[in-house]
Amino acid sequence: MNPPSFSGALSLLCLALVLGTSCSKDPSASEGIADLEKSLGKAAENPAIQIAIAAAKTNDLGMGVVALQEAKNAPGLTAEQLQTVEQTSQAIVQELLRRADAGDARAKADLQLIERSRSQ
Repeated sequence: MNPPSFSGALSLLCLALVLGTSCSKDPSASEGIADLEKSLGKAAENPAIQIAIAAAKTNDLGMGVVALQEAKNAPGLTAEQLQTVEQTSQAIVQELLRRADAGDARAKADLQLIERSRSQ
């Protein structure tokens, strides 16, 4: 039996990396909101963040993303907190895209709301 060649070993490593990254799950909107609440601490008292959290908890995900976009402009957020706000916004948008792909009319409407708010 011949030992694997370098290119063969490299191919196996690449395959393992691809499989490992493709199997990882994107955070859900609810996980993103929970992370947001935990990581922001006192900054979570920001009105835009409070609106985003309340909207997401009531399944008004489009309004949640719009509020998170506004929260990024709030004074006093650290770079890490801004990153958490952005990651949460992305997680919610990804969930909306999954729902819209499955035919959810509300998710499609929420995505249109987000798009309109970004173009203003």
